Amino acid sequence: MMVCKQQLFKGDENLVRVSNKARLSAGIFGKVVLTALISSIAIVAIVLASYKPVYSVQIDGEFKGYVNSKSQLQHDIEEYLQQGDSEKVGYILLNSRPEYDFELVKKDVETKDEEILLGIKESCDVYYRVYAVNVNDNDVCLVESLADAQAIVDKVNAKQKKYTKKASVKISEQYKKEYEAVSDIELAVNDIIAPIKKENDALVKKVQTYATQTTVPQYVLDALKNSDAELHFSLPLSSYVITSRYGWRRSGYHTGCDYAAPMGTPIHAVEDGVVTCAQWSGNYGYLVKVQHAGGFETYYAHCSRFACNVGDVVKKGDVISYVGSTGNSTGPHCHLEIRYNGATIDPQTLASEANANI
Repeated sequence: MMVCKQQLFKGDENLVRVSNKARLSAGIFGKVVLTALISSIAIVAIVLASYKPVYSVQIDGEFKGYVNSKSQLQHDIEEYLQQGDSEKVGYILLNSRPEYDFELVKKDVETKDEEILLGIKESCDVYYRVYAVNVNDNDVCLVESLADAQAIVDKVNAKQKKYTKKASVKISEQYKKEYEAVSDIELAVNDIIAPIKKENDALVKKVQTYATQTTVPQYVLDALKNSDAELHFSLPLSSYVITSRYGWRRSGYHTGCDYAAPMGTPIHAVEDGVVTCAQWSGNYGYLVKVQHAGGFETYYAHCSRFACNVGDVVKKGDVISYVGSTGNSTGPHCHLEIRYNGATIDPQTLASEANANI
């Protein structure tokens, strides 16, 4: 029994020796780790004392400089692309996106956050929103606001109300990198009206020339008056809406019938005859008169332009003029009067779709 106890005591002594060695090794390892950690901190401190973290920026492979914050630069770029730097900006195209690399550089190295952002902005394609005033499908001027464009259109349309030949004036929104905007609205209006006025002046001159070039010989008029040819009046337009009939109305006695149709619709002679008038005539505007057989005469008023001359012999259905809104008129239409020996007759009693032969 004594032997066994001695053996057990010897085993305990071995365990104690192993435990002491483990503690010694752990202590040495801890000291090594602590030393390494302290050394690393010291190295980092030394590095941070002399260097700073930055991002290098390259665009299309070209080095542009260093920035302090990649995320801030990206935020500023996206904000610029979405909002621009002016209310006039329509949209912006970024041609090349920057690339970044993280680096440690000496503290005296300069960062260029604002300069790089400005360079990126200048490399973008900026398209500005403008408004074009379009006359007869041609852009004639650009303005920076829709209100200015509408003001020009309204003023042009107001000025050209008195003209026979009117221009189509519209607005279109456009986007341009470079443009020259009109700043003087009145000057723009006058520039647009000038060619419209010139064209209408030429038209009036042409009409007046036609009216004075020829006259109808009296013997022709006498022959027509004494003729007993049978007449069957047709309608002046192939498609129309009657907007005012013959007879009394609020503004007074209406001596004809108004056939409304789009501007420029052809007007046809309602019977055979001779043109005795093709000129401006007060409230009638541009007026065509045709003398028919047996003392009958027809008036075609408010024309936009003529397709006949005084003295022309016309057949029923021939185009003699075009629908307009000249003279005392509230819209494009043909005012037709039929007269017998000078007295007016209701056109609807003589002309109907049943006997139309256009």
